[in-house]
Amino acid sequence: MKSLVRPVPTQVPAAAKPPAAKTANETAAAWSKRCRRWASKLLPFVVLVVLWQVISSTQPAYVFPSLGMIFKTIVSLGQDGILWSATWSTIQAVLLAAAIAMLSGTVIGFWLARFENFATPLLNFVQTIPYVVWALMSLIWFGLTKTSVVFTIVVAAFPLVSFNVAAGLKSVDPQLLGMAQSVRANRAMVLRHIIMPSLTPYLVSAGRSMLGMCWKICVLAELFAGGASGGGVGYNLYAAWEFSRPGEVFGWTVWLVLLMMVSDRLFIVPLELLATRWKRA
Repeated sequence: MKSLVRPVPTQVPAAAKPPAAKTANETAAAWSKRCRRWASKLLPFVVLVVLWQVISSTQPAYVFPSLGMIFKTIVSLGQDGILWSATWSTIQAVLLAAAIAMLSGTVIGFWLARFENFATPLLNFVQTIPYVVWALMSLIWFGLTKTSVVFTIVVAAFPLVSFNVAAGLKSVDPQLLGMAQSVRANRAMVLRHIIMPSLTPYLVSAGRSMLGMCWKICVLAELFAGGASGGGVGYNLYAAWEFSRPGEVFGWTVWLVLLMMVSDRLFIVPLELLATRWKRA
């Protein structure tokens, strides 16, 4: 007698994906993503180089030199030693002025947030005066010295930090302040655990804008102060223009842009990564 129970077909499990193949696919995807990210970053520079070379091919070298000629000029200035001494003089002024502007701007920003109606017109007055006027006034007060250069940079840069700090203080969550008050946290704890974390994005943004401004204002101030200020990039840029050396004018300009980009990568980007590390956790 045949059995009425039908055998249940056994299901053979699908073969598992080899770990090696899975790892290879993930690595390839990561490399592809990284390449696309680098391509998006390099594309603007490629377009800029192509446009520069196209324009330089249609103009005389004394009007618009090619990038090759500009970099040859930079190498020549480096071999003469002028490039490094001027760069060091400008870096000293920029770093000192940036530190003073950041500290004073932060303190004044707290004052601005507390006494907005009184402090805002004063800061607007400081910002309204053209930077050229501040450079001339610093020469009257401090003479042809590096102090006049640093003063001009600080006066031009600190209001930017102050307004950013004041905006950051206004964005602090009042519920967090209420919770801190309910647990009787002292001012130091509130400043460290609530206010400063809220201010960090504003400080990073202000630092990036302020550092770029410091480089540009430093060139202007050195141009007025002359060689007595230390013979920085601004002074040499003006000297190249005065003696009709357009290759050096473009060379100092490109070198200044490179210095600004390097300073942003060395100082601002690490601070930004540190401030946003919680997003990657």
